[in-house]
Amino acid sequence: MRINVISTGSHTTDDILTNEDLSKIVDTNDEWIVERTGIKKRHISKKMTTEELAYEACKKALNKIDIDKNDIGLIIFASVSSDTTVPSSSFTISGMLGIENAVCFDLNAACSGFIYSLSVARDVMTGMRKKYAIVIGAEKLTKHVDWEDRSTCVLFGDAAGCAILENTDEVNPITLPHKRLNIVDTLLGGKYDSKKYLSIKSNDSVTDDEPDYIKMNGRQIYKFATDIGVKIIDELLDKAKITKDEIELIVPHQANKRIIDTISNKSNIPIDKWFVNLHEYGNTSSASVPLALDEALEELEKKENVNDQDRYVLTFAFGGGLSYGGVLLKIVK
Repeated sequence: MRINVISTGSHTTDDILTNEDLSKIVDTNDEWIVERTGIKKRHISKKMTTEELAYEACKKALNKIDIDKNDIGLIIFASVSSDTTVPSSSFTISGMLGIENAVCFDLNAACSGFIYSLSVARDVMTGMRKKYAIVIGAEKLTKHVDWEDRSTCVLFGDAAGCAILENTDEVNPITLPHKRLNIVDTLLGGKYDSKKYLSIKSNDSVTDDEPDYIKMNGRQIYKFATDIGVKIIDELLDKAKITKDEIELIVPHQANKRIIDTISNKSNIPIDKWFVNLHEYGNTSSASVPLALDEALEELEKKENVNDQDRYVLTFAFGGGLSYGGVLLKIVK
């Protein structure tokens, strides 16, 4: 059984909020933000909903390949900012795409949502013998941002990303104009956040005194992320019996450049193997990894495998819960 990523897509809006723009509404400046986060700007969805962002990302992914949409038997939508509770956004998106009779559900694992969804999709596709699946991470986080809190309002943006998966047991692999990524292994985990270091209140618990703003203890999240990031990498490589030298690219959750630099140093994997685009988008939670993966794969296509050796992509995330997870992917023709 092989489950492959055969296409990716992503979407943001053209409404951009720069660090200079933020300095006009809160006590901050470009130098302060860049030094602490690496973020230069973020895209804000003023008119599009979370589902509309996701729909556009899915259309782009589908346009890259030639498959029958009605062979897509599974749609998983990862988000902390869905538009509706019922129906789940996955069903709404299936209707927007014109896909009939797919298994659909939403998943909330905060910033780890897309990674969780890839792992779940692999197992569901195998167990239920689904030919194709769409896994989506989409967020309109700015509706939960307190624009008077400079510690959080500088961090977040809106975006969507997705991956289309194929089950090679159920379909003869289609011809692609680009490389496949075979899911070699996944790792999921969690640690109960008893002190609520990262949280957003649900609608039924919101009060005037405590609105549904993102609350985060940055110091504690940094400690958690820099510790668990190294463990994810080590465990996935150990289980697959591959070395760090065989890693072509690491696509981490785009939360904070300091976190990425620290994990790079602690894991002894040079930073030039890490794909980083958070300077452009900020932290887009469950959209972060698929958005980065979509852009990273465009760069990967330009590289030649001169040694004809196996090459791997490793992606991982961490977030509220506290959740964490990683996926090891092998580059195949």
